[in-house]
Amino acid sequence: MTSRTALLLATLLPAVAAGAVYEYFLGHRHDYTGHFLAGYGGTLGALMVWLRIVPENRFAALSTWSIVPLCLACIGLGAVFEATIFRLAKFDEVDFCNQSLGAVIAAAASLLLADERKPPVQLMDIGLIVGIVFLGAGGVYAVA
Repeated sequence: MTSRTALLLATLLPAVAAGAVYEYFLGHRHDYTGHFLAGYGGTLGALMVWLRIVPENRFAALSTWSIVPLCLACIGLGAVFEATIFRLAKFDEVDFCNQSLGAVIAAAASLLLADERKPPVQLMDIGLIVGIVFLGAGGVYAVA
């Protein structure tokens, strides 16, 4: 299996599997699935952009330790969005929890690229595209 295929599977499978579980057990609340997918996609996309711009000579030092702080920053941004832009009546703790769970799973998937050597940028581009797709799907499910 090529590294592209492995990355594609590693970024697709966790979100698809978790989204299927959300829909199976909580299908009456599509917004839960949407917030999870949006948190996953937004965080995965942000991490792929970050890993892509890290200089090759600093990749070994920066790639591993930066994933957790960036994940926390994405969770914080999700909290700000939930409290401001997406606030209909009040801050929804369940939506925030679903977003945060998606962010943590995206960070775990991103660890596949953290290594001593910088992988080809095409791999991070694939991860970014997957992140954008899940962010868009999350938006569709969140308003359904």
